[in-house]
Amino acid sequence: MDNQFSLLAAIRYFGWGGLGKLRLILDELPNARVTLYGNARITGLTKELLGSHHKFSERAPEQANVALVINDAGVANKIASLNVPVVYVDSLPWLRKTDSEIPALDKIAYYCGQKYPAEMMPLANPSLRNWPGVRWIDPIVPAARIRRGGRGIVINVGGLHSYDISGIDHELVEAAADAYLKLVVFPLAGFLQASGRKVSAVCGNLRPDDCARIRSLLPACDDIGPQTPYAFERTLMDADLLITSPGSTTILQAMLAGLPALLLPPQVTSQIYNARFYSRPGAEIPYWPEKMLDIEKIEEARTKGLVAVTSHVYRAIVDAAASPQLSDEVAAAIRRTLENAPADGVLNQGLLALGAAGASQVAALIKQAMILRAGNSGD
Repeated sequence: MDNQFSLLAAIRYFGWGGLGKLRLILDELPNARVTLYGNARITGLTKELLGSHHKFSERAPEQANVALVINDAGVANKIASLNVPVVYVDSLPWLRKTDSEIPALDKIAYYCGQKYPAEMMPLANPSLRNWPGVRWIDPIVPAARIRRGGRGIVINVGGLHSYDISGIDHELVEAAADAYLKLVVFPLAGFLQASGRKVSAVCGNLRPDDCARIRSLLPACDDIGPQTPYAFERTLMDADLLITSPGSTTILQAMLAGLPALLLPPQVTSQIYNARFYSRPGAEIPYWPEKMLDIEKIEEARTKGLVAVTSHVYRAIVDAAASPQLSDEVAAAIRRTLENAPADGVLNQGLLALGAAGASQVAALIKQAMILRAGNSGD
């Protein structure tokens, strides 16, 4: 088989975790001619943020040798129906409560479930948890590097404004993002500025008007706004402290770099559980007030699927931003977190035992899927 091959790639635009995982897997596949599958918004952003390191081609989906799909079960099923072998990556297998959130397991080549803490096991869909065909892979995170430090604090809000889920009103998504900024990011910036702490970067999918507001609060901050995954990795290597929304990829990336980290209140359902299970037992984290988001109601909403639970979380954030009492409670929790922060951060270092070789493991399965297809076709 020619060293070069055609790879069809698709990610779910649900935060930036999928984008980061795609770039790490593509870094392991330098001979791939990549065609992006999805709507123009997703493919355009992917090309913008990864185009400096990867070239993308335009080919018909059915002409691909193999497909890589990250966190989008519906797209995986569509591509499998084109007779293209699909390697499916689920970075949140513990989060899937309904069968509709999982691709047709008998139609795809490989289902790669990213390993997660054992304490989260009861959360997972039993039919997936007990399925013998799951390939359990290490977390897909950048390789450990020596951190330089010296540039102070980095704030990260990840894929804010990036949550695109069929069935959820786009206005609710935007309202929740604006409410999160009001409840969390703007007070945090104000506290740091008042305390004289150096903030070198505020990273994430921030709009120009968001960046302008943050710059008014942090006039000495060097870099505010979206960064490519490669630039974000360099930013973390220069940092002394990370204050981040609790996305698992960023948490594990900071741990591998030996970067102390504090957690912000969660933006979405997965981050609610990450905040609990990726932090040290007893660590002080600014979780949402219980009257705002009750875990039992979240679990009930999870049984109705991703749209229901995400809508529930978004509405709670929007409602909290409209409540002076809840806004004050959240701000006070963030202030306490900063004042009482341990020098080594709040992350559970035991999670490093999950591994960090996920990208190379998925790349190997992509190559294996191509070999099996070539053997079956007689090429």
